Amino acid sequence: MGLFRVLIYGIIFGVWAGSLFYDIYFMPRIGVQSWFSKLVMLTMLNFVLQTIYSTICFVCAIFDWIEETKHQEEYKHVHVPSYWRLTKLHKICDFMYSTSAFPVGMATSLLFWGLYAANPEYVVPKWAVGLIPHWHNHVTHTAPMVFLMIDTLLTCHHAPSKKTGSIVVLSLYAFYLAIIFFVKLTQGYWLYPVFNHLSNQLIFFFLAFGGILLWFLYLIGDGFNSMIWGKAPHANPSSSTTTSTVTPGTGANTSALKRD
Repeated sequence: MGLFRVLIYGIIFGVWAGSLFYDIYFMPRIGVQSWFSKLVMLTMLNFVLQTIYSTICFVCAIFDWIEETKHQEEYKHVHVPSYWRLTKLHKICDFMYSTSAFPVGMATSLLFWGLYAANPEYVVPKWAVGLIPHWHNHVTHTAPMVFLMIDTLLTCHHAPSKKTGSIVVLSLYAFYLAIIFFVKLTQGYWLYPVFNHLSNQLIFFFLAFGGILLWFLYLIGDGFNSMIWGKAPHANPSSSTTTSTVTPGTGANTSALKRD
């Protein structure tokens, strides 16, 4: 399982990192000189977020594989299916999954394809369609949903409390709202074409819906993680220890979880 996880996370990391490299060096920059100017768009922010997150996941998978190879079945934390997820890097990975990678990634995919289904020009003007390769569009708007589901199936992420998670998620949304209105006030245009088709009241409801959707996706990610891994995501790993015994004559390893 350890090597399999390394291979899968390696592929995911390769897709994100390779696509980001292409975007930085080969994609046209419409109306901006610096690539960093594109980071006002949710798609681009999520692009960078998922690349960073996949890098951390890949490194964690390598660490897990090394520990698995080194210790075999001698010791294994019962509350997680992978090994030794108590390092700072693993904790960062788990926290990012719950509060940013999953909800933001899913929101990016769902909002884009939902608006695209209603009217493609809500998200991509006709004149820009030919400038974006189809594969690149699917990496930025389809891959997040697919890769995050695979990640959830492969790794049990230890989740923060729902209070902490909700505060972080809603704070991120408030920060992005500030970006949207800052661009409107300073540059005089909406970041997203759909706003040009809406009244002020509908824009308000649309943005309120976006915040609710992001928070709801956070809860879905937490629930999906718990549905697959049981009580493990909200267990207290710091108060858990594992003992391992080998059944005589069978070589089977049995682990038991003890609470302090």
